[in-house]
Amino acid sequence: MHPAGILLISAVLIVILLLLRSEWEKQHFRTEYYSFKSDKIHIGTRLIFISDMHGVEFGTDNEELISKIKELSPDLILMGGDMITCGKKHEQPPHTSACIRLCQQLSEIYPVFYAEGNHEQRFRKRFPEDFQIFIQHLEQNTGLQYLKDQKGYFIKKEELTDEEDRLEIYGASIDPVFFMRQKPGFGNKEPMDSSYLPGLFFQEERDGSGTVDSCLFNILMLHSPLYLEQAAEFGADLVLSGHFHGGTIRLPWLGGLMTPQLQFFVRECSGVFELGETHMVVNRGLGTHSIRIRLNDRPELSVIDILPKGDGS
Repeated sequence: MHPAGILLISAVLIVILLLLRSEWEKQHFRTEYYSFKSDKIHIGTRLIFISDMHGVEFGTDNEELISKIKELSPDLILMGGDMITCGKKHEQPPHTSACIRLCQQLSEIYPVFYAEGNHEQRFRKRFPEDFQIFIQHLEQNTGLQYLKDQKGYFIKKEELTDEEDRLEIYGASIDPVFFMRQKPGFGNKEPMDSSYLPGLFFQEERDGSGTVDSCLFNILMLHSPLYLEQAAEFGADLVLSGHFHGGTIRLPWLGGLMTPQLQFFVRECSGVFELGETHMVVNRGLGTHSIRIRLNDRPELSVIDILPKGDGS
């Protein structure tokens, strides 16, 4: 056979193998564990963070995912947005049944808090009546708290010692401009003023002077991971983000290849990042949309333990 023919066949086989690997990865999520210590915590809390599910299911009615969550015994569930898919050119409202079923099953067992991503925002803007029906299903039939620029809280009590931990949970619905595609590059993003995040939550403080309670442990669900600096200024102890799907294809030493905003090799595609006393966990997401490929980038279920600081820690 001509060498060119051999190269062509080899290339086709490699592409087929990579696509098969991608299909396998999309169906097999990985559990990632994170642990943070704080002097604001007395007894400790375990939470599970889910993001960018895009309507995917792991097993019938998500039985594989729910079984794993039960095995992990969390105290609460946080959903970081893009649980559904609403494309820019979709003429019909998104399918929501898988999301509603999952929320219903989880909220029967755990407190659940749901913050918006850019797909929920697009759903609300393009199909307002259908979106309101979706929200009514969530809030009336599941018992979860849907946090659109709102704060919720969770209290963990220790009966024997009478100690308790209170977690303040903020869900930011940032403007679509912060999700806009930039010119292809390595670090472009829409600037965010330091007063922007406080202005979302403290209506009487639109000048940005409102602050969170620094005596409590504050969690901020902020769908885009590009604004850690602003989240730290806001007063978040822990920031939970997603949006970048891990970079779609993860390369050794280089990390995620590309974000939905057409940025390449952005550092904040996956993992833990720190700024001062603020930590950020970036979840790789459980689903895909548009570019339905995952290579070396398995879907992620995040398990986060927030623990008290021990003496000398």
